[in-house]
Amino acid sequence: MLTLIVVAIGTVLAIFAGYEVALMAASLPWLLRRKSSEPLREPAIRFLIVIPAHNEGALTGETVRSVLASRYPDSLREVVVIADNCDDDTADHARRAGATCFERHDHELRGKPQALHWFFKQYDLSGFTGVVIVDADTVVHPDFLRIMGDRLQRGEQATQGYYGVVNPDETWLTRLAVLPAVLKFYLNFPGKQLFGLSCPLAGNGMCFNADILRRLGWNAFTLSEDWEYYLILAIHGYRVTSAPEAIIYGQVASSLRLGQAQRVRWMKGRVHALQLHWRPLLDRGLRERELAPLDAIFDVARPTHAILLTASIAYLGVCLLLWYREAIGGGPALFAAVVLGSQVFYFLAGLAVARPPLRTWLALGAVPFYLIWKLVITLKAVFRMREKTWVKTTRN
Repeated sequence: MLTLIVVAIGTVLAIFAGYEVALMAASLPWLLRRKSSEPLREPAIRFLIVIPAHNEGALTGETVRSVLASRYPDSLREVVVIADNCDDDTADHARRAGATCFERHDHELRGKPQALHWFFKQYDLSGFTGVVIVDADTVVHPDFLRIMGDRLQRGEQATQGYYGVVNPDETWLTRLAVLPAVLKFYLNFPGKQLFGLSCPLAGNGMCFNADILRRLGWNAFTLSEDWEYYLILAIHGYRVTSAPEAIIYGQVASSLRLGQAQRVRWMKGRVHALQLHWRPLLDRGLRERELAPLDAIFDVARPTHAILLTASIAYLGVCLLLWYREAIGGGPALFAAVVLGSQVFYFLAGLAVARPPLRTWLALGAVPFYLIWKLVITLKAVFRMREKTWVKTTRN
């Protein structure tokens, strides 16, 4: 019985680890030919760029200026800032930088999801073909709009741009933060697209055909509105694609203290979004015989890379202890080592693809502390699951 329990736990971990490895293997063809891309079409998409902001001050102005510095015709873009419940000079910075600013004051319904819902409910999108949403602490690559416009012209309905780190050399934590983006956009999303699946949204650098927002509006209100909107799109049959070459850079929390509230919010919002939408996703997947909605359920439900790695390390330790005490055979321990080894290989492959500087490799020495921290904040999220208050992330 003990062996059966141990094997069952290992099988669950192997499924999650195998999912990552399978997508990495499916992404290899894209990795081998990623430098040879097709030429971009001439700009023809009229974009509305929406920037939600809450007490962002000078950061908002810099974001607006980076958008307006894009290599894209002025006549085909309009920048709007939503100054949401601001009591600083965010609106002034936005207007001075060249954006149209909408000021919202509703202290009952707070946060980015509510601000987006309020804006899209009243704004006329009839003059636009594409809508881009970026956060107020973002630097937009000059070719971002050009690439997203090309994707819309090719028929893609929703596309997530590469979400890079604007402050990678600030601390060991920001250096490690470079890796998740590489794993997703280089070793995960290309494989998803090969299998006809949908890629998760990141909340920043998202591009939509304006028809989607005219039809659905913005009705994702959980603390992780990006995960929820990803699920809503899957319910309605929309597939999110990935554009790794369309780059935006956002700030990453430079310390564990600053990053704690954000990650607790993400975890709670992710669970809440799944609770709200798993039934219609399952229904659509079974009724229409579509794999994408079922994959979306699995993608949101699976543990984060850090939690899976922590669980696999603990699982291997337990298997070795039980084997040493002769409570089980050596097979489960070998199986546990394979599961853990596949994840280590996955992470190292991501680093090899990213080719980071030596400092990033040295930052791997802090991984044990990071894993313990991730476990602690995950437990905090579980115990605070009923709290739905939106908390703003501190920015520099």
